[in-house]
Amino acid sequence: MSAEVSSGALPRCALHPDALAGATCQRCGSFVCTECTTWVMGRMYCPACAVRPEVNYLEAFRLKLWGRRDASAWLVVGVTELLLFLALGALMAGTFGLALACLASAGVGLSFFLGMRWARLGLLAVPLLAMLLTAPSMGAPALVFFVPLMVAVNIFRDTRSRLFFRLEVPERELRRLWDLRVNNPLARHALSLGVGSLLLLVLTPLLSFLGVGLVLGFLFMAVAMAMAMLTLVLGAVALRRVDPEARPPIGRRWEALGAMGLALASLTFGVMLHGQRLVELLGGAVD
Repeated sequence: MSAEVSSGALPRCALHPDALAGATCQRCGSFVCTECTTWVMGRMYCPACAVRPEVNYLEAFRLKLWGRRDASAWLVVGVTELLLFLALGALMAGTFGLALACLASAGVGLSFFLGMRWARLGLLAVPLLAMLLTAPSMGAPALVFFVPLMVAVNIFRDTRSRLFFRLEVPERELRRLWDLRVNNPLARHALSLGVGSLLLLVLTPLLSFLGVGLVLGFLFMAVAMAMAMLTLVLGAVALRRVDPEARPPIGRRWEALGAMGLALASLTFGVMLHGQRLVELLGGAVD
């Protein structure tokens, strides 16, 4: 015996009551039809939830950086100011060719700072042309322009710089940039601090071996131990924040655990190396 279910008893789309629902929103639980189903980074949402910044967090991150100057733009404008001073000095010295070259390079830098897209290629062309044009007269020293050329290549390829120029970037690169800047940065900072504390403790015996002085060695040890304790606290806080199911997700679990491990290693290493000295100093202070 089978029972037929009337069409009125079936779930309906929250936005289109005449249409049968085919799924539910993974955020608010509303019924959605095929037309309303919106996929965002592998999850299904209703149209209202799909546009929320915490749901489509990569798009919100992209819009936050879209057209905004980054550190490379300010670096370029700083070099541009230097080129203008060089151009002025070249004019006063009567070397008009060098002055013209500096002014042209400064124009490229200013255009880059203003967000003109052609200046991205111009930034690559300036050190490359400088290297090629000076090679016949300077010889091997002309390779010094290879350094700014590599800097220009890195700026050209940088995801953050492309967002400043309002250029589309792949989701994979945008996610990598988001992960670097937004995804639980406290864990990354704690890991760096833990490496620094362990490095200071390793250098402390070397200072004693070189005869630098007990005071400086003790100062290094005290700073390293303080850094280790701060690392332990920051790592614990970062680990507590981890929630892969949140929107946006909060990760870096292993970096937080690594920071805590380095902190414990630093504290243990410090006590093993300098525990006797601490006891002597505390005993002397008490006496």
